[in-house]
Amino acid sequence: MTAMPRAMASDQRFYGVAPAEVVQNDGDDEGRVKVKYYWLDGGSSISPWIRVSQLYAGAGYGSVFVPEVGDEVLVAFFQGDMRQPYVLGGLYNGKKKPPTAHKDGRDQKIIRTKAGHRILFDDQEKEITISTASGATVVLKDSGEITLEAARVTVKSDAVDLGGGSTEPVVLGNALLQAFVQHTHPAPGGATGPATPLPPSVLAKKVKAT
Repeated sequence: MTAMPRAMASDQRFYGVAPAEVVQNDGDDEGRVKVKYYWLDGGSSISPWIRVSQLYAGAGYGSVFVPEVGDEVLVAFFQGDMRQPYVLGGLYNGKKKPPTAHKDGRDQKIIRTKAGHRILFDDQEKEITISTASGATVVLKDSGEITLEAARVTVKSDAVDLGGGSTEPVVLGNALLQAFVQHTHPAPGGATGPATPLPPSVLAKKVKAT
C-alpha cells in the first residue's frame, strides 16, 4: 500500500482504499456518483462520475442503492490509478449513525431509505416488517401470522381463494349475490318474489373458499 497522496497528478498511483464524500448523485442514468476527497488538495478535488459497487448487477436487473449527497463512502482505484476510482460501499461515522444497532441481545438487519421507508428483519422477534414512512405496515411472523395495518386495504384480483383451514364458512362474491337475488320472505299479502337478477358484470367477481 502506498502513502496517501496530498495532491492529484496525472500519473498519481495509490494502491489502497480511502474515504470520500458524495457531492453529486443525479444527472446520471448508470447509478454513478461524484465524490470529494477531503484529504486531497485541501478537499477541492472532485472525482469524475464513479461506478458504485452493488450487491447484484446485470443488464436491466439487479439491486440499485445509490449513495446520497453528503454520505461517506469507501473508494478504491483500478490498478492504483486515481483517475479510475470505484465506490466500494458506504460508511457510518460518529455523525451519521446506523438506523439500528446490534446490542442488548437485539439482532436486527434493516434497509431504510432516506425518506423513512424500511424493511426490517428481526431475528429476536422472528419477524419481518415492511413499512412506509407514513406508517402503513405489513408484519410477517415466523409463526405464520401476517398483520396488515393501513388506512385502506385494496385487493385487486378476479378471484380470491381462502384456504380450507378457515374458522368460519365464507359466503361472498357470486354465492352472496345469488342468495340475495333468490331471497323471499313472508309479507301480509304473501311471500315477496325474488329481487330483479343482477347483470353478469356484477356477478363476475369471485371470492372462493377452498
